[in-house]
Amino acid sequence: MKALDPHHNCSINKLSDESLQFAYDNAKAENLDGDFIQLLEAELLKRKEGCLS
Repeated sequence: MKALDPHHNCSINKLSDESLQFAYDNAKAENLDGDFIQLLEAELLKRKEGCLS
């Protein structure tokens, strides 16, 4: 399986923090594709780590 790199997904990078969290929460609630959820989760974690630095 190919590793997912959220840094190359411009659409996800352009989402506001609120929109990203909404997309992630709904993707999990709707049991969407696991790779998509991982992509959203990776972006969320990247942003949270950026805020802590």
